Amino acid sequence: EDKASIASSTFRALYNRRYPGNFIFQVSEPSRAGEAKEKVIGALARRHNFDPTDQEAIMMWDTTEFYDFIGTFFLAFNVFLGVVGALTLVVGGIGVSNIMNVVVEERTKEIGIKMALGAKKRFVISQFLGETLLITFLGGAIGFAICKGLLALVPLFGLDEHVGVPVLSLRTTGITTAVLGAVGLLAGYFPAKAASELKPVEALRM
Repeated sequence: EDKASIASSTFRALYNRRYPGNFIFQVSEPSRAGEAKEKVIGALARRHNFDPTDQEAIMMWDTTEFYDFIGTFFLAFNVFLGVVGALTLVVGGIGVSNIMNVVVEERTKEIGIKMALGAKKRFVISQFLGETLLITFLGGAIGFAICKGLLALVPLFGLDEHVGVPVLSLRTTGITTAVLGAVGLLAGYFPAKAASELKPVEALRM
């Protein structure tokens, strides 16, 4: 929004400059950037009478190499974030499993009473799995809200011009929700199964 392009003749007329200090060219095929660079240097060498092999005669910055480096950097960064995310899920799953184990221990008598009154094993399992999913999705919702808040801060630092405006896609949100649900079910299954296998008489004695 704060940039404009004008003809070189207009620029010379406005700023009283005979020759431009620099110019930018873009190749239609990035794979031929090296060839285009040689042709531009050759044309300038013929016009201004310098040796095209003289690297000190003209300064040229090839952004193709820069963007290749940026692409490699972000690929490595995404892999790093993926590994960190996977480890976070594992740690979170262990945490949820430990929480549910504590819940089962604290509600042993409640489980015994329900089973003594005729509650089936699948009812006990479904109850604790439901509570596990609730804990998991509450944590996910808090994380989602924090992420949205951080993304909203990016334009304030003026980075949107260089990295774009980051958004959370529905696809990413859906995949994340599914993974969280799967981790939550896996983490809560074993405590729930242990709760369903309690003997009513033994549970009431604890």
